[in-house]
Amino acid sequence: MQLGIFVHVLEHSSTSVLAFVELAGTLPAVLWMPFAGAVADRRDVRTLALASMVVQAVSVAAMAVFFGIGPWAIAVLYGVQGAANALWPPARQRWLYAVVPQQRWAAANAAIGSVSGVMTIAAAALGGVLSAWSIAGAFAVAAAVQVVSVVPLFAVTRSRAQRPAIRTRRVLRADLLEGFVAMRELPLARSVIWIGIAWGFIGGAYDVLVAAYVTKELHGGGLLLGAFYVVDGLAVIAGSVAATRLRREWHLPAYALAYAVQGAAWGVMFLAHAAALGATFLALMRVASGVIIALDTTILLATVPEGLRGRVTSLHQTTYGAVSQVSLGAFGGFLAAAGVTAVGVATGAASVLAGTAWWGLNGHRARSLYRETAREPARPDP
Repeated sequence: MQLGIFVHVLEHSSTSVLAFVELAGTLPAVLWMPFAGAVADRRDVRTLALASMVVQAVSVAAMAVFFGIGPWAIAVLYGVQGAANALWPPARQRWLYAVVPQQRWAAANAAIGSVSGVMTIAAAALGGVLSAWSIAGAFAVAAAVQVVSVVPLFAVTRSRAQRPAIRTRRVLRADLLEGFVAMRELPLARSVIWIGIAWGFIGGAYDVLVAAYVTKELHGGGLLLGAFYVVDGLAVIAGSVAATRLRREWHLPAYALAYAVQGAAWGVMFLAHAAALGATFLALMRVASGVIIALDTTILLATVPEGLRGRVTSLHQTTYGAVSQVSLGAFGGFLAAAGVTAVGVATGAASVLAGTAWWGLNGHRARSLYRETAREPARPDP
């Protein structure tokens, strides 16, 4: 779906227009996401997952019908799809931690990163071919995949793991505020949220910049862009698998180092004017990203009580997403003024600085606390 959006908009408009389509299309999810965490703590996973998937399938199917109207129609339907998808991360995380033993949480989170990489490869390979053939066809297949993904969820019966974590009848706003207040007592989780905010601004235009680099700098089309996303997916899988082999005491330094490697490889990629060389640096960058993806949620929730996990996950997603939208709006102007290469190099340097700052201000101080959480049972609700 996303590849089809990129190719269609760039074929008829500029990179700046794509940035603003992304902004308009994802803003509703950002506004809704803070409440999605509280809803996930209040409701059962099965109901939320089914509602989310059905709305997404309908939205993507509508894109196949109405994409020819103009970029605004894609942006609106993209926004509806994103708002529905916002429910899934907090609900999934509460469900996962309820059914997986604590000693396997890091491996489970890394597995999610690997699945994400596999889906990136499948979507890129299929999306590149379909986008080159027919944009409407690409959207139609994406809708069909959404429908197929709903079917297994209907077979999942309700269990204790799916029941609400919040059993009181408070207003939603009170539950939301409780999540914000609790962050004062969770410095490690707070630090992960802060570096997420930093990367949200630095890398919020990742997809736009990759699409612009391939189409404008390398003069490629949908097939080359799809090939780059295949590289992206394979590299994320490799990074996620590598992260599962790390001993717990190496999680925090590896997390900080991955941000630095990610930024360095990203910046250098934009200086390469050959597709093979650019793909090589993208692979290195996304291996580092795979390590970050695998460790991010594990570090974020290491000290968080069960009853707050949905809200803390949503807070992380929300702040990252909100800054990403600001980034998209800003980068639309930056790209018009400075060009793809200059923006890519600058964002890479900023990622190196973010990883270094996180380690110096937070990471090395939290190592003993992080090791202790592996030996303790999950913290009870406050």
